[in-house]
Amino acid sequence: MLRRVELWLMLAVTIAMFIAAMIGRRVAPSGSLLDERRSAELSGPLGAKGLAEALTRLGVVVELRHRPLFDWGSQDLASQQAEFLALLDVSLPLTEEEQRRLRNGVARGHSLLLVGVNGVERCFGHRVRYLERSHSDSGAVLMTAAGIGSLPAVDAVLERIPVDSLDEATASSGCSLLLPTQIDTLASTVDGQMVAAILSFRRGSTIILIADSWLVSNRALRETDAGLLVLPWLLDSGLRHIEIAEYHHGFQDRRSIFAAAWSWMRRSPLGWVILQLSVVALLVLGLVSIRFGPALAVVERKRRSTLEHLDALAIGLQRAQGSNTAVNLIAGGLRRRLTRGGTVQLGRKNLSEWLATLALAVHTTDARRKVKRLSWLVREPGGDEQVLSAATAVEDVWEALGQQKKHSRS
Repeated sequence: MLRRVELWLMLAVTIAMFIAAMIGRRVAPSGSLLDERRSAELSGPLGAKGLAEALTRLGVVVELRHRPLFDWGSQDLASQQAEFLALLDVSLPLTEEEQRRLRNGVARGHSLLLVGVNGVERCFGHRVRYLERSHSDSGAVLMTAAGIGSLPAVDAVLERIPVDSLDEATASSGCSLLLPTQIDTLASTVDGQMVAAILSFRRGSTIILIADSWLVSNRALRETDAGLLVLPWLLDSGLRHIEIAEYHHGFQDRRSIFAAAWSWMRRSPLGWVILQLSVVALLVLGLVSIRFGPALAVVERKRRSTLEHLDALAIGLQRAQGSNTAVNLIAGGLRRRLTRGGTVQLGRKNLSEWLATLALAVHTTDARRKVKRLSWLVREPGGDEQVLSAATAVEDVWEALGQQKKHSRS
């Protein structure tokens, strides 16, 4: 009874911990709250997962790229503005080879979305400049467009690289200069500084430049009308498929399912509950497997021999006053030996009829006399002496029948 109470108590504690973990999972702060990377993998206020989800709901195919850019833009495109590669203020710098790949991809007709500082924008004659402001200044104010209520202040603007500095800029970026055929300003501050622009090139490729990556952050899209400003820029350019580069945010190779499960269990409240329950289960299993004290003494049961079994059967019949049953069993054994198998009816009437038939079948007078004596012992009740007499009569009948068989052969 005590063990059952302990099991129910353990089950109740487990259920309570599971409910507490589920509630804590909903209200606990996420680990991405302080992550400043503009990654579509992060749902925190500084991430950019909201941009990817908004584009998906608008019918754009969004794909996250977790590999380097060495193989991007290797094919020539005629005029395909429906596919973009997005770099959202990358955390890890691009290599010179990757920058050359991006520059050559745009020359072949591929399109880019460059948000924040990525380094490759210098290959196209532009750079991002951060604004200097005091502690009381909240940033430069954007020019409000029609139908847009509030916009966040920006801390960075776009500027064209001066002609006398183009060679130095391209040398530092590691790629040759590719100038656009047309530059259209998408957004600017109230004092006329360019914040976003769209660059058009000869092969029909397009580059959308956005200086301040805060415009695509989850908090800006949720708390301001930045989405009403940024999303039309992408959709009006014919965007149908966008590939967001995540490799340079640290989201590189895909981990195995076991590594991902271990990482989730260490970061999630529910995972901690599963780990704790696993430890408790292992401790309980270890305690149950340990034997406290000597082994319990058990009664060793040995199988009886045939003689012991018969002796026990005889004693049981004697105590139950089963002389008639014993006689019937002895006669039934004779019938079983003579008929070589089959079902034997142990009723007194059946045995009497069979013995009468057997008496007619024998040929010698001695054998017939012994069969009639056994038939009489089966019909008449008696005691222990009758059981012994029946056993003797059965052996006599068996010997008489054996002698009869020998005479018939000879």
